[in-house]
Amino acid sequence: MRHNSKRARRKQLQRKINAFTAVLRSSRPGIHYTATIHATLTPEPTGPYDPDEIADRVRTTLRIRASAAVRDQDPIDLPAAQDICARQLRMPQELDLPDQVSRVTASVHLGLAVEDRAAVEELLTAVRAQGVTDTLARQRAQALARELAHPAALLARWLQQPDAHITQPPDEADLEALARRLRGYPKDRDEPVELQLLGILRDFLAEFPKEEQKRLLVMLLANGMRAARKPGHADRVEALMGPVLVSETVSSKDAR
Repeated sequence: MRHNSKRARRKQLQRKINAFTAVLRSSRPGIHYTATIHATLTPEPTGPYDPDEIADRVRTTLRIRASAAVRDQDPIDLPAAQDICARQLRMPQELDLPDQVSRVTASVHLGLAVEDRAAVEELLTAVRAQGVTDTLARQRAQALARELAHPAALLARWLQQPDAHITQPPDEADLEALARRLRGYPKDRDEPVELQLLGILRDFLAEFPKEEQKRLLVMLLANGMRAARKPGHADRVEALMGPVLVSETVSSKDAR
């Protein structure tokens, strides 16, 4: 009789903790996960005990742990939430039982109810639409900043304004300062290094407003290209500064 009673208690406990459900809040208000949890007690309770009482403690403990694991997880990424919750429940946790200490572990299957799944689909649609809007706005801002990152481009845009007076153009220093600020607009992370380098080089040259300073810098750049055995590039750079620089370069070569 005692043996049958022990086996009945064990079966009743297993039935109550082997597959029970939990409704868990996600990081999105109003959207909940539905979890099916399968618990294991090691070692199993011995002696006379109340299966209902122990099952309640097991279920409460695991529901609290599962809730803490997923409350900051986005239901849009259900697999990630599943992995985090499963990892948390696999970790043994001590449970004080009458006359002994057992460890409880569990496996879990995380899902979404029909209504929550529909809410996630609506959320995904809204996120995608917002992503497209944000991307287009960012691209327009980047294109405008790139277009107006030179004082001459700013002046040309100013001249297009209906109230612009061609006899009273903006101050050149103001245009340069504004263009420099536009050149500081955050670059696209995928922008090639070459384009970023061009922007840095342009800012560097802008620090030397005098013509003779620019000529000296261009000469240094051309000499560096020749040292790298790229004379064609050096000639093209020198040509940008006109025949005076070319003649100076030729003279320096002859002097050598």
